[in-house]
Amino acid sequence: MEAAVITTYRCNAKCHMCNVWQYPTDKREEIRPEVLKKLPSLAFCNITGGEPFLRDDIEEIVRVVRERAKRVVISTNGFFTDRILDVARKNRDIGIRISIEGLPAANDELRGLKDCFDHGIRTLLELQRMGLKDIGFGITVSDRNARDMIELYQLAKAMNLEFATAAVHNSYYFHKYDNRITRQAEVIACFEELIKELLCTRKVKNWFRAYFNYGLINYIKGGRRLLPCEAGTENFFVDPWG
Repeated sequence: MEAAVITTYRCNAKCHMCNVWQYPTDKREEIRPEVLKKLPSLAFCNITGGEPFLRDDIEEIVRVVRERAKRVVISTNGFFTDRILDVARKNRDIGIRISIEGLPAANDELRGLKDCFDHGIRTLLELQRMGLKDIGFGITVSDRNARDMIELYQLAKAMNLEFATAAVHNSYYFHKYDNRITRQAEVIACFEELIKELLCTRKVKNWFRAYFNYGLINYIKGGRRLLPCEAGTENFFVDPWG
């Protein structure tokens, strides 16, 4: 069983594809670390937000969740480098995933946060220098950043980091209902280029990622998802109010 623990809806970024920053949670109402002791035994847990490193007690949250899950990964925009490094230094077996939405100009525009790309890359480099193994970054692909996808993949490959993709979508907890890909042919061509690159590697994991990205093409075309939805059977999420 897997879980996502959404620690907060507060966020220092103002992302184009997500309006959660307009509807922040009250810091006083957010779930306390001790409540997370009620989580069942988990194979995997993703600590996320909002921006989880806005939580003053993020170290305690990580400590509690590590007792409940075999593998723990924190999703972040990577802006708070020092805080991230402090947590990683004390928890060398956790994973860190940083959202990077393109090369510097596209990333900072889509994130609505000046120098966010620089902070994200610096955080990744420092984590790598520290010796953390489970690190990487991912992109949520839209009309605005599709052309940067292959360059980001090459960057991840050169840095020996994990690279993940998603297609822009809508959700009630994003408070977003107008996300859509309008330049479908252009975006699909970018995904096809990435798939070709992934299939040319010798890593079996990359072949599975190629299939996942093929599924994203199907989704962009309006088709059904190729992989079954496991929400409620294999995974669940806990919102900031517990």
